[in-house]
Amino acid sequence: MSVRTVVVGAGLSGLAAALASVRRGDETVLLEASDRPGGVVRSERRAGYLLELGPNTVRPTREIAALVRELGLENEAVYADARLPRYVDFGGTLQAVPMSPGGLLGTRLLSLGGKLRILMEPLIRARRSDESDESDESDESVRDFVARRLGPQVAERLVEPFVGGVFAGDARRLSVAAAFPVLAGWERRHGSLFAGALAARRAARGSNADADALPKGLLSFRDGVEALPRALAARLGETLRLRSAVEGLAPDTAKTAGRGWTLVAAGTELSADRVILTLPAPRAAAIVSSFAPEAARALAAIPYPPLALLHLAWEERALRRPLAGFGQLVAPSPNRRILGAVWSSSLFAGRAPAGRALLTVFLGGTRDPGALALSDDALVAAATKDLEEEGLIHGPPEVVRITRWEAAIPQYERGHVRAVSVLAETERRWPGLHFRGNYRGGISVGDVVRQGLAAGASDGATPQS
Repeated sequence: MSVRTVVVGAGLSGLAAALASVRRGDETVLLEASDRPGGVVRSERRAGYLLELGPNTVRPTREIAALVRELGLENEAVYADARLPRYVDFGGTLQAVPMSPGGLLGTRLLSLGGKLRILMEPLIRARRSDESDESDESDESVRDFVARRLGPQVAERLVEPFVGGVFAGDARRLSVAAAFPVLAGWERRHGSLFAGALAARRAARGSNADADALPKGLLSFRDGVEALPRALAARLGETLRLRSAVEGLAPDTAKTAGRGWTLVAAGTELSADRVILTLPAPRAAAIVSSFAPEAARALAAIPYPPLALLHLAWEERALRRPLAGFGQLVAPSPNRRILGAVWSSSLFAGRAPAGRALLTVFLGGTRDPGALALSDDALVAAATKDLEEEGLIHGPPEVVRITRWEAAIPQYERGHVRAVSVLAETERRWPGLHFRGNYRGGISVGDVVRQGLAAGASDGATPQS
C-alpha cells in the first residue's frame, strides 16, 4: 500500500500531525502500537473521582483554542483561574509563590538580600557568545543561569521546585538553552532578563487581538484532558490504525531524490513519501538505528526518569486548611520525599465526590528515581507524612489510585541542544523523515500540539530545539 504520509505514534503530537496532513489533502495513515490514542494523556473515572494520569491542565494557546473550536469541544471545556495561588514547601512550611511585584516584596520565601539581588539583575554581565556554544562543558544549567542572573535564593527556592514539579527533573542538570530557550534568548539578545521581558511585552502589544481572543485560565474538559485526543481520534476516523506497531523502517533510495520510505506495521508493508515519528525517544531510536545511527544514539541518550502518581483523598473535615489553590511544589530537602501535589478538587468542580478532597501527589523523578521501587504502602506513607508535616491534612487517606510511569518526562539535560541538532541534520540527510515529540521543542500540551501541526502541514517545518 502506498500513501503520501505515515505518522507513527498517536499521542497528541502524532494526532495533531495527522490532522494537519489530512487537512492539506494528503493520503495519511496514523499508526499506534497500543489499543488507545492519546499517549500519556489519560483521564479516568473511578469511585466518583475524575483522575488525570498525565497532564492535569492545559494552558490555552492559539493552536489549542482553534482545535477546541474545530473539534466542537467548546461546551465541554472547563477553566480554572490561572491566578489560583501556588505554594512552595521551603523550610518545612508552605509559602505562597509571589505572583506580582507586591507579592515579591512581601514573600517570606526570600530574604531581604535575596529580593535586593533580583533588582541587580540588569547590572549583571551577560555571557559572551563564546561562552554559549553547544558543548556539554559550556551548556549552562538552569540552576546556574538563574543563580547568576537572579541570585541563588531564587534558584533554590523558586526554580528548583518548579523544575521538580514540571519536569520531574533537577535544575542542576537541565540545560537552560534547551528547557527555557526564551530566557536564554532574552539574555543573549538584550543583555538581561528584565530588558528581554520588556521587549517581549512591547512586541506582544502588536498581537493583543490574538491574546484577547484566547480563553482565560487553565483548560480541561468535563471528562478530563483526554477528551482532546479522543476528539482528535474521532475526527481522523479510519486514518488511525490501533494495534499497529511499526516493525521496520527503511529509506527507499530508488525513489526520486531519495524521497521515499518503506514501513512494516502489523505484518503489512507501507510505502510513503514522508514519515513523521512521534514516538518516545528510545522507541524512535530503535526504529532509525539501521540507517541513522547518530540520530539513534542522540535519541537513546535522552533520560526519562520514573515517576509515581498517587491519587489520594480525604474527607474535607480532615483538612487542616482549605484547599484553595493550584497546589504545592517542594524545594529539595532531606525531610521531603514528594515533588509536589496538585490540589485536583480545588482546580475543577466534579473531580471528587461531595465532601471529599482529591490530591494528585508526585514522587520520584530525577531527584528520587528509587521511589518507584517502593511498595504501594510505602509510597502512601511517604506522601502522607510530607503532607501532614506541611500542615495540609490529618490522618490516613483514601487511596484512589497509584500509577507508576517507568519512563515519565524527557529531560532536556546539558547537551540536549546538540542532540537536537543531530536530529535536524538527520532530517536534512534523509528528506521526508521528521522527528517530533515532547523531547523536542517543549514538553507541554501546547508545545507538542504546535510542533505536530507544523510537521503535518509542511515538509520543511523545523521546530525550535
